[in-house]
Amino acid sequence: MSRHPRSAGFTTIELLVGVAIVGILAAVAIPSFKGYVYRGRVTEAVTVLNEIKTRQEAYRSRFGNYAAVSGNNWGVYTPASVPGSQAVGWPSSPAWEQLGLRPPGFVRFRYATIAGFPGEAAPASTNLQTATNFWYAAQAEGDLDDDGNTFILEVYSQSRNMFNSAAGTGGWE
Repeated sequence: MSRHPRSAGFTTIELLVGVAIVGILAAVAIPSFKGYVYRGRVTEAVTVLNEIKTRQEAYRSRFGNYAAVSGNNWGVYTPASVPGSQAVGWPSSPAWEQLGLRPPGFVRFRYATIAGFPGEAAPASTNLQTATNFWYAAQAEGDLDDDGNTFILEVYSQSRNMFNSAAGTGGWE
């Protein structure tokens, strides 16, 4: 009795099952990977804002007040526009140099830091309360996925916490 030799290769059903398995794995893995990438990019802003906090305190110990790199209202950001998903070079200025801040390499966020005197009201767009002492606030604004929806990370002289405008959506818009 002779057997029929089985042809080499996969049947159509086997191929369809394999494609379905790969599709399901991709559907689960791609959003997880994007989330991992965005979390990694947000660490830039956290690091720079913490550096601003440190530099502001050093500036105050030396000069008696905080550095108003961007004035006393959010109007001047560095860089001027939100970089988006493509990092851009840091265009330093004399005000940032005086504070002593120069982020390493390229940035994906734009930054500002404002400062005021005792009793001077902070801009309404911050979570900073009117202070009885010198104050500062620093912001990082980013749009990591280029969808036009930005989010803001913010630190204050009155708090050890960092405010995240997108805290309810995973940390970014």
